[in-house]
Amino acid sequence: MKQIDWDMATITAGDYTVELPIVKEGYLEWKQNNYMKAGGDFENEVSPALSLKTWLAKEIETALDGWIAGNHSPEYSDEQTKAELGNCKIADIVFSFNNKKLILALRARGQKIAANDFDGMREEDVKVQKLFEEFDELTVPTSAFITFEKDDFKQIALDQTSATEILLENMEFKDASEPTDIIWENRHFTQKDYIVRQLIAFSVIVLLLCGSFAVIYRISSYSAKVAAVFPPVDCEGIQSNYVGDLLRQYAI
Repeated sequence: MKQIDWDMATITAGDYTVELPIVKEGYLEWKQNNYMKAGGDFENEVSPALSLKTWLAKEIETALDGWIAGNHSPEYSDEQTKAELGNCKIADIVFSFNNKKLILALRARGQKIAANDFDGMREEDVKVQKLFEEFDELTVPTSAFITFEKDDFKQIALDQTSATEILLENMEFKDASEPTDIIWENRHFTQKDYIVRQLIAFSVIVLLLCGSFAVIYRISSYSAKVAAVFPPVDCEGIQSNYVGDLLRQYAI
């Protein structure tokens, strides 16, 4: 197992969490065949999010336990290591949803309230209510953030190469972003948004560097001109010659 020097690091929820991307088609297939089936969670009035969380936890725990049991690499084949690990246990699962439009609409509504623009607030209310007409679209999860009870299982999840398929995709996990940097449930920025932001930041840095270079170049040019007008003078030589002339005059 890969060991982490926790003495030199701050432990956060991100140290126990991985991200599992979810495709829309996979979610809809699960909803139709699992959630909506006769006698299923839909008939028992269980919410889709809770039902999916329970189903995912069971599938992932079973898959990771099976992968460890069948793994023959030195890192995982040792029986003592397997005994110390125990069975995979998931502490919690949090979903991010396809709710970008709703978040932006609620933000605009909040800005109107802060500005005491209640007519504008009512206009934004209409937009929010209209978005809720597409409630099924707003509740489609885009990623699942799986938090394990042991940090070892995070590394196992990232290392595993199981052929298990979950929600029509291979079970491949990514390292989760820190929850202090981004709210998992409300992550609405797309990859394109991140690229645009990086390009803007890079452009600003280049602009600042160019400005700094221009200022430094101008100061250097001015210093060079001053040095040309007032070149370095050998003061000691002048002084010795001046004193010598005085001595010769007095000698005469």
